[in-house]
Amino acid sequence: MSPGRLWWLLRRDLKRGFDASYHEHKTLRRIEEWSWPFWHEVAQTTPVHLLTGEKDWWLSAWMLASWFEASERGWPIVLHDDGTLPAEGATLLRKLFPNLRIIPRAEADAVMERVLQPFPFCQDYRAQHPLALKLFDVPHFCAGDRFLLFDSDLLFFHYPHEIIDWAGSAREECWFNEDVQESSLVTAAEAREELGVKIWPRVNSGLCLIHKPVLDPDFLDAALAQTSVLRGHIWRVEQTLYMLCAARHGQGGLLSKRHEVSLGKSASEEAVCRHYVGAVRERFYGEGLKRLAAQLLAPEPKEEAAK
Repeated sequence: MSPGRLWWLLRRDLKRGFDASYHEHKTLRRIEEWSWPFWHEVAQTTPVHLLTGEKDWWLSAWMLASWFEASERGWPIVLHDDGTLPAEGATLLRKLFPNLRIIPRAEADAVMERVLQPFPFCQDYRAQHPLALKLFDVPHFCAGDRFLLFDSDLLFFHYPHEIIDWAGSAREECWFNEDVQESSLVTAAEAREELGVKIWPRVNSGLCLIHKPVLDPDFLDAALAQTSVLRGHIWRVEQTLYMLCAARHGQGGLLSKRHEVSLGKSASEEAVCRHYVGAVRERFYGEGLKRLAAQLLAPEPKEEAAK
């Protein structure tokens, strides 16, 4: 490691605090020790989809393990490789989650090129950014009419009543967690005038409960063509489009605030889950892993736990 890299890491660790550094370096990889004893039981029918790759597959493992533990159920899992998932990551995730289906990026590209050919704006957007896979690939590779979509930087702490109730129902609703501020890339006026849609405020797509038919490719192509969405921050395009599709459908809304997106140091003790958005990503380690390690893993050796 170069002296410059070492200095950068030291400054980063000092800034974010000991807990974050310790649990990223020591606890993160201990998810290899997690096991689920109930694979023989019948899984739920609603699948969990996620997009992951080289930078966040370790987080994905923790997210899924925390979901299985908190929900007290097994689930079919579909992992969409953003094109960077290493073989090491695929191997460990398959070991931890035997029912996992991984869709390699090359396979998805070949399929989606044909699927999106009639929708040029959708096709162009998918080629621009991997987050577009959440919008197009997930519904295409979902066999049923509903799915759960979780980001890798999401952790579950308590039993998710609202999500379980929705997953076990036939309700044609879409639900999201509530963002800390408005992040839509289209204004209310533009959505109304160009698309005839009344927007839903403060939608965050880190946790989505989706009725698949709302994701109409004709509407998505029109939204990309007729609005300013692509002139905004590319990381928010997918989220804005999910919001527009759900708002157009008009059923559902925002989950309770116990499905937390926050910028504080700690989540509420009553939080069902927390989405550790970029501004507080270090809290995924310093708070989330520290809090969950005792629940998901065997106790550390005494000399390590003392730290």
